Amino acid sequence: MSKFSENSPIVIIDGDCVFCNYWGNYIISRDTSSQIKITSSSSKTGIQLLHKTTINPKETIVFSLNNEFYTHSDAVIKIALKMRGWHNIFAIGYLLPKRIRDFIYKLIANRRKKIMTNTCHIQDLRNRKKFIS
Repeated sequence: MSKFSENSPIVIIDGDCVFCNYWGNYIISRDTSSQIKITSSSSKTGIQLLHKTTINPKETIVFSLNNEFYTHSDAVIKIALKMRGWHNIFAIGYLLPKRIRDFIYKLIANRRKKIMTNTCHIQDLRNRKKFIS
C-alpha cells in the first residue's frame, strides 16, 4: 500500500475487471516518472476521490491529477504522457476529434470483460507497492 496526496497522479480502475487490473499492472511497471499510483473505484481512496465528481467508474478509467479528473480517451492520453518515455507517442491521439477517440475507447471498454479472463492480474496489482487501498 502506498500513501498519496490529492495532487498525486492516481489512476482509478474498476477493481473487479481483469482487463483494468492488467493495465494497472502495466502502468506501475512501466511508469518512468515513478509517480503514478493505482487504486480501485471501490477502495477507500477511490471512493474518497470519486466523491468529488459525478463520474461513473464502471464506465471509464479515471485519472486524477492535481484535483482534476480525466476520463475515457483523455485519461489514457494523460496517463501515457505522465508515464513519459515512448508512451508520449500517445499524444498523437489529440489529433483525432475527442468524439472519435472516445468512440474507440468505448468499443474496447464495452468488451473489456470478454477480452481477458485471467484473474491473477487482480491479485498481482494488489500486491504492488504503488497500489493504494
